[in-house]
Amino acid sequence: VKNSRAATQEIDVCVIGAGPAGSLLSYLLAERHGLDVCLLDPAAAAPWPNNYGVWQEEWDALEAKLQIGLDECLSTKWSVTDCYFGGSWGKPTEERLRLDRPYARIERKKLKAKLQTSRVELVTERLNVQTVASNIFSNSNLSHDAEGTQLSLPSGRVLRAKMVVDATGSESLLTRRLPAAGQRASPGPKFQTAYNMECIVDGDTHYAPDAMTLFDYRTDHLSIDSDWEKRASKSPTFMYAMPLGKEEGSGNGQRIYFEETSLLARPGVSLEECKKRCLQRLKHLGVAVRPGSINEGIVYIPLGGELPEPGQRIVAFGGAAAMVHPATGYQLCRMMAGATEIAEALASGFTTSPFNPDATAAAAYEALWSPANQAQRDFAVFGGEFLMSLDVPALRGWFDGFFRLPEPLWAGFLAGWPTLPNNKLHESWFARLSFGVQLLVQIPAPVALRLAAGIVGYTVTYGTGLMRSVTPLFGSPPSYACSPPVSPEQLGDPAVKSEARAMIAASSDK
Repeated sequence: VKNSRAATQEIDVCVIGAGPAGSLLSYLLAERHGLDVCLLDPAAAAPWPNNYGVWQEEWDALEAKLQIGLDECLSTKWSVTDCYFGGSWGKPTEERLRLDRPYARIERKKLKAKLQTSRVELVTERLNVQTVASNIFSNSNLSHDAEGTQLSLPSGRVLRAKMVVDATGSESLLTRRLPAAGQRASPGPKFQTAYNMECIVDGDTHYAPDAMTLFDYRTDHLSIDSDWEKRASKSPTFMYAMPLGKEEGSGNGQRIYFEETSLLARPGVSLEECKKRCLQRLKHLGVAVRPGSINEGIVYIPLGGELPEPGQRIVAFGGAAAMVHPATGYQLCRMMAGATEIAEALASGFTTSPFNPDATAAAAYEALWSPANQAQRDFAVFGGEFLMSLDVPALRGWFDGFFRLPEPLWAGFLAGWPTLPNNKLHESWFARLSFGVQLLVQIPAPVALRLAAGIVGYTVTYGTGLMRSVTPLFGSPPSYACSPPVSPEQLGDPAVKSEARAMIAASSDK
């Protein structure tokens, strides 16, 4: 990857942020559409820090769509997925719910390598600017004009880009996230936090070595302190565990990835609390972590919040475009599923003459957040708000019922993006309503009553977005599509103005 051009240059697209979203979109724009692309990130060479787990079915569908060798980017696969929701509603604490759906872990280094190409120039500098109003920025380091955007970098280098893409994440300083004109505000962002560690375990790992454990919502490990257990019930966390196989040259040691996760909270559960609960859980389960083998990490993911404000010239993608699933925190597969369409929309703009950057940006946003896709998100946003309101017993009942639905139904909700497997079961208002009714009869009656009350309270507070997503009433979410400018002749009432001009001309002739 090159980094050696002159101090000022003309390019087609500048993508800011070299995480998975920016890297994939840069790759597609350059390799599939032949555009001149710069990828701007001061830490572009750094490893991606996050742990990525995916449903095998979704990953296979992405490879069929993208055809870039994604099947080579998986490090560990499990044929089944386990959940523990026992301890409430008459279910034994040790009861396990096994899902016959394969799961896999992504090899981050391999995925990053797949998305690198010599056709994309890497610029390892930081753009020091932030938005202060729609298309207005805090300084002259970024400015728009009729033909594109100028970016001034600390080195003195200047980029002249026809389009700019913001892939800097959920808390971007470049993209404004505000409701469209006339729309009610959405709930503020929620936060998923977690403490994780990859380590070697000597002896029993407790969790099945041939299964990925997606949820362990048991809390009996905190019974040593009744106050702690009560606090944990009100601000729940769960264990997520990936057995990675026998560690070579270490006797009976097994490598495993543990993550104690708060699914949704506002404010977020502290990382230190997640760590304490993780260590106490492992101690209670008799899991012996080998000293010196721990590689620690943390998770911080904002979910939900507003979509990007319409009318912005900078095109947001990935977390910056609110593509994180607002009820689960998953984003990678959703982002990758949407990359083809946004790349095509951007590339299509370059075929028009004269080039119109505002129309191209609007088309890219419409490709991501069509009214239909917004309606599906509205449904998931409510789901996230409701899950955040539940304590541990209610969450156990909810998820036990959720995963006892037919697999395509629950899998489609977790996917939540067009072209991912089973998403068609959630793409219409009727499909979402049907899903909700089927779920209602699976969950415990007290949780169902809380759901009904939650629907009413949410609608009173946030307006008709949820109702719009599950009924044909209340219209559709607003479109991002660009409206062509109106000619001066069409402004106001043309007939009356024409009559006035004729009267003035007749009066002048007298």
